[in-house]
Amino acid sequence: MQFIVKTTPEEVQRARKWWKQLELQWKMAYNEAVFGQGPTLEPPTDDHLMFLLVGVDVLRLAGPLAPNPNITTPVTNLSGLIPLYNLTYLSITNMHLTSIEELKPFTKLQHLFIVNNQITSLKGIENLTELKELYAQSNELTHIDEVKKLTKLETFYCSYNKLQNLDGITEKHEDKLNQFFVLPNETLKDKDILRIENRIGIKCRRG
Repeated sequence: MQFIVKTTPEEVQRARKWWKQLELQWKMAYNEAVFGQGPTLEPPTDDHLMFLLVGVDVLRLAGPLAPNPNITTPVTNLSGLIPLYNLTYLSITNMHLTSIEELKPFTKLQHLFIVNNQITSLKGIENLTELKELYAQSNELTHIDEVKKLTKLETFYCSYNKLQNLDGITEKHEDKLNQFFVLPNETLKDKDILRIENRIGIKCRRG
């Protein structure tokens, strides 16, 4: 595969500096999943590096326990994504993530998959108003308040968490949100499900 991105010497220098300061886990992840080099710490070519920083808008990282893994060592944070702000599709599953706060500036995201992590809060996505799909099942979430302004959501999976309520879902989600998979959540009360279904008109699905 050929990677060619028009750039300036100054931009290349900044890209090299970024790579040098990158955590080891992220160097290995990019070399495996993006560059096809295996779990190595070798720096990519300048063309590869600039393609990652400028040309990539879709990124999939699947840990070793995922159905179709593409990296061998799970990442523990999202620091390595900065500054890939052109991403519209991000899938980072079967990792050791506990937080997604680094996603705050990724306002172009439309599709986000963070399945099978240990994430305790959706803090960081409050203003990602272009999101159409959010897959957050099989984590440690206790609430989903942060989706309140994400009124373009069409599909939202938050089953297999520890939800106490569904307060983030409001009447503003009614027009778009037609795939809301919230069951099972053992700590979720029936009254919260009934509020969503009867008062807001969104079916709480199982899956």
